Amino acid sequence: MRAPLESLQRFRPGVREVTDAGCKGRHTRRVTKVLIVQAARGGGDGHSGKLHRLWYHGLTLPYLAALFGRRCDVQVVDELLDAPPLDTDADLVAITTMGAGLPRALELADQYRQRGKRVVLGGPTASAYPQTVAPHVDSLVMGDGEQLVERLLDDLAVDRLQPVYRHETPPPLDGTPVPRYDLIPRRRVGLFYPVEATRGCSIGCRFCLTTQLSQRRQRQKPVEDVVRDIAAIQAMGVRRVIFMDDNPTVDRGYFRKLVGAIAPLGVEWMANATAGIAEDEAMVDRLAASGCTMLAIGFETVTQANLDSSGKGCFRVDRYRQIIRRLHDSGIQVTAMMVLGFDHDSPAVFDEVLAFLNENRVEMAIFHVLTPILGTPMHAELAEQGRISELDLAHYNAEEAVFRPAQMTQRELEEGFWRLYGNVYSLGSIFRRLVARAPDRFLLRRAGSLAANLYMRHMVRQRRTIV
Repeated sequence: MRAPLESLQRFRPGVREVTDAGCKGRHTRRVTKVLIVQAARGGGDGHSGKLHRLWYHGLTLPYLAALFGRRCDVQVVDELLDAPPLDTDADLVAITTMGAGLPRALELADQYRQRGKRVVLGGPTASAYPQTVAPHVDSLVMGDGEQLVERLLDDLAVDRLQPVYRHETPPPLDGTPVPRYDLIPRRRVGLFYPVEATRGCSIGCRFCLTTQLSQRRQRQKPVEDVVRDIAAIQAMGVRRVIFMDDNPTVDRGYFRKLVGAIAPLGVEWMANATAGIAEDEAMVDRLAASGCTMLAIGFETVTQANLDSSGKGCFRVDRYRQIIRRLHDSGIQVTAMMVLGFDHDSPAVFDEVLAFLNENRVEMAIFHVLTPILGTPMHAELAEQGRISELDLAHYNAEEAVFRPAQMTQRELEEGFWRLYGNVYSLGSIFRRLVARAPDRFLLRRAGSLAANLYMRHMVRQRRTIV
């Protein structure tokens, strides 16, 4: 896809398409196997496979396996679960990663190339830092894999991989393959399997890289293809799905049609959403009737000035309480997605967020330290102000402060982040949010959230998060 960053312009035109006719007369080789690795932050040095079980499995590996699997055999490795095999008979190693996993991905790329393997790397963070990635790989894949995988394999067959592969315009999402759900290690993941309906988001959050890479546009899969993917999951005996989309609720017309198509399938499902989804009472009723059990809502902050300055001023903090109550009344649980370190956050923010979660009986919460990724307006603003203090991407993990906050020190932000996590997943807070509530017909559903809270408590006590 065409990237919005000036630093990417030097790679244009980037990709050429090799047709069958163009391969005639050239030496060709058959590409029979691709190893696909999802690199994890903290992998290597004996730390690969550091988790015995994932709360849920991502979509990237099974989907890339479906794309590459049209042409060759595939092997997938999630480094959170297993160590990637450095000695492999694969003709190509395809590495994907996000965020602070990029340095580990580059380390793996170097190790495979030292063994004579061709290596390609993709993912949103890699696309944002092409000059960092280029020396370590044979090719950088920027954007979606559709069509690019075919071109890449054509070029590999004639030993003419290009430095960069990307789309001039993002491809439509019709004709996408069914992800290779059979490659998910079922005994090592939770109850929810991943599915996708949309890509991109039109809300202009100033700290979000996805918004920038998608150029504030959302593309949508045909609803019948989403139903097809869910049916494939059900055929494996799984009846719970999690939408991995950044925000499938942006286009209400499409989302309404999607919800209507899910309803007869008899699955339980979760998704990301913005706070505005619960302003529509009829939509909340449809969500509940279709099997939606939880929404992860990007509240971001409990301070309106922070919403205004981050590009989400269309939402109102003073509406949050009513939004949560409306979802709870319909049996839909809430995961609060919160960002810490905005310019209007003082050291009091950690207690304010804790009080908000406890008072509103929010079932789950995920926190991120504000992290200025190259290519976002937030990065440009902080760089211009001279407030970015760390350039090593290994620290861009949404747990460490890589910039100087406006109203506290970096150390205060980091310590407050972990203290808040510990307080939210303390036994007292868990009891208040999940147990000390008026009896209702959703008691068994909250039992699942209780298990999730205890899992998070275990993770936080080890200074680990699930994202």
